[in-house]
Amino acid sequence: MLFFRFLIRGLHPRLPTVRPFGATGCGAVFSRSNQAMRVTSYPSRRTMLLSLALGLTLVLLPGDLSARAPQLKRYEFSLPRMGTIFRIELYSSDDATAAKAAEAAFARAEELEQIMSDYRQDSELMSLARQGASAPLPVSSELYDVLAKSIRISELSRGAFNVTVGPLVELWRKVRTTGRLPSASELAKAKALVDYRNIELDGTRRTVYLKRPGMKLDLGAIGKGYAADQMLALLQSQGLRQAMVVAGGEVAVGAPPPGEAGWKVALDTPNVGGGNPPCTLLLHDIAISTSGDSKQFMEVNGKRYSHVIDPSTGWALEGMASTTVIAKDATTTDALGTALSVLPVQDGIHLAQSLPGVAVYMVRQAGNGWKRYVSRGFPKGCPGQQ
Repeated sequence: MLFFRFLIRGLHPRLPTVRPFGATGCGAVFSRSNQAMRVTSYPSRRTMLLSLALGLTLVLLPGDLSARAPQLKRYEFSLPRMGTIFRIELYSSDDATAAKAAEAAFARAEELEQIMSDYRQDSELMSLARQGASAPLPVSSELYDVLAKSIRISELSRGAFNVTVGPLVELWRKVRTTGRLPSASELAKAKALVDYRNIELDGTRRTVYLKRPGMKLDLGAIGKGYAADQMLALLQSQGLRQAMVVAGGEVAVGAPPPGEAGWKVALDTPNVGGGNPPCTLLLHDIAISTSGDSKQFMEVNGKRYSHVIDPSTGWALEGMASTTVIAKDATTTDALGTALSVLPVQDGIHLAQSLPGVAVYMVRQAGNGWKRYVSRGFPKGCPGQQ
């Protein structure tokens, strides 16, 4: 049975607002229905929501397209992945091609989650944590690739991004449930296991060796970006180059929508509201990530703590802040977003400006106001730019 619902305008509250430049609006809506349904296009409707198998949501939206054949239509799909909502927006000439490509992209995200999750005890990452200290362990090409990229960002940031931060992450997860801050002894015990230099990679054998028993790896600050890159690459390999993938705060965009200069991205920064408009950018063939505590934070004893942890101190960051990074791929923007959040502002600006194609925009709380810091090369459109 095929059923329809009119799409409610508005975006999921945890997602950055991303829409084609000049579009009247778009929605991030998902269905948990498991009923398989046939996809049908109904041009006479303005906007309709069609439920697909596996809880996948297809939204067919109108676009200002040229009359040249084949006419491209705009589609939007969303599905829960990696603890957040993943969203795909693409342009295709027909429903079947769009749905098949989106389903394959979400299946790819599921494969990667099974590899990289530290919540699933049967994931490849957790198997590595259990066995990797006894002897070098052969791993999948995906896990090896993301660990190699993680170590590179760790080296560039002098450990501000640290994939071995798992013991500290586990400690702060308990704070969320107990409301009790970690003790000095608990922090010291966890910090003793945090050192990316204790990961030994062998590219020839594609093995990983953890030099200290008890080490726990955490890919939460790079995994969603990596998945966004993989999903966009899959869509583009099927000829759908005008596509965008949103994985929580990580966004990977391909070629611009038909007749447009790019995708219009409105950033979720903590100073938005109270008369401050959102920062909006026009982007294509690039990636952008925002790391901050506007949605993910905890309050203990009247203090606000971010979900971002400083590996050098073991403490979660304090105060409201956001860091937005632009680079050629979302794997890089995701990891650098965390690294530049941890580093002192000027060190973060210097690191961003030292890397080709990387730019950063930071918002930091300063008393009752806000300070903004912008590196060279960041696109125009945000407050604080000259």
